[in-house]
Amino acid sequence: MLSLAAILVVTMLLAHLFVRQTGEQLVIEKHQEVLMLQFPELSDSDYDWIAAGIYHNEARGQSRYLTFWGEGEDFPSFGIGHFIWFPTGVDAPFDEMFPRMFAFVSRHGHDRTPAPDWLSELTPFEAPWSSRESFNAALSSPKMTQMRKWLEDTAQLQARFIVSTFEKRWKNVSLSGDQKNRVTRLLQELAASAEGLFAIIDYYNFKGLGVNPHERYQGEGWGLIQVLESVWQQRQDSGRCGDLLDLFTKAAGDRLRMRVALAPPERNEERWLEGWLARLESYVANSAGPTGHINPC
Repeated sequence: MLSLAAILVVTMLLAHLFVRQTGEQLVIEKHQEVLMLQFPELSDSDYDWIAAGIYHNEARGQSRYLTFWGEGEDFPSFGIGHFIWFPTGVDAPFDEMFPRMFAFVSRHGHDRTPAPDWLSELTPFEAPWSSRESFNAALSSPKMTQMRKWLEDTAQLQARFIVSTFEKRWKNVSLSGDQKNRVTRLLQELAASAEGLFAIIDYYNFKGLGVNPHERYQGEGWGLIQVLESVWQQRQDSGRCGDLLDLFTKAAGDRLRMRVALAPPERNEERWLEGWLARLESYVANSAGPTGHINPC
C-alpha cells in the first residue's frame, strides 16, 4: 500500500505530465491558428495587367527605362520592377533581385523568349559596368538594346516572379502569431479586389516587406508590414473600418513622408517624395482590373 508521500509524488508527476501535454497541445493549436494568405487564382491577362501597372510605375512604361542607373545610386536597375543588380565589389543594404528574376524568367520562358547569349553566359553573374558613367555610355550598345528587348518581351513573367516571390516571403516571414494574423487579415481584405491586389504587389516591389533591419531611419521602417500596422492602428483608434484601399494609400504616404523627414540630410530624399506619392495615388485611381472596388469591412 502506497504511503501518503508516495501518493503525493505520483499525483504531482501526473499533474506535471498533464500540464506539459496540455501546454504542448495549446502551442500546436496556436500555431495552427496562424492565418494563411490566399491570393485569387490569376490568369495570363491578370498578370499582363499587373505587369503593365508596375512597368508604368517603375519605368514610366518606356523601354528606355528598363535599363536604368539612377543618380546617386551604387548600382543599376533592370526590368519592369527595376530589379537591382550589383556590380563587382558593391555591397548595399538592399535585396539584389535581378539575378533571382533572371533565373526565374530563364527557367520559365527560355523556349519562348531566351535571354541574350551574352547575358546567359556572363561569369560571374555580376553587373558588368563599374560605374554609372560607363553604364550610360553603353545604353545604346547592341548588348543593352538586346537586353531591353528581352526585358520588354518577358514583362508577364517578371510580374509572375514578383507575385511568386511575395507569396513565398510572406509565408515565411517571422512575425508573432497575433501580428501576422492581423496584417494577414488586412492583406486578405485588400486582395479581394484587383486594385487592392495590385497595391499589395506594387508596394512590396516598390518598398519591400519591411523586414530588413538595415532599411530603417532612426528605428522607423516604411515597408509593407509597417504600412499595414499603421492601417490596423488607424482602425483601432477610429473604431471604424472605412475603405481599406484608401486607408492603405494614406498610411503608405505617411510612412514615406516619415522616411524623408528622418533620412540623413545628405541623401536629399525630398526630391523623390512627389513621385512616390503620385505612385500611391494611382492605387485608388487604378480601377481597370477584372473585379470591383473593395467593400469596407
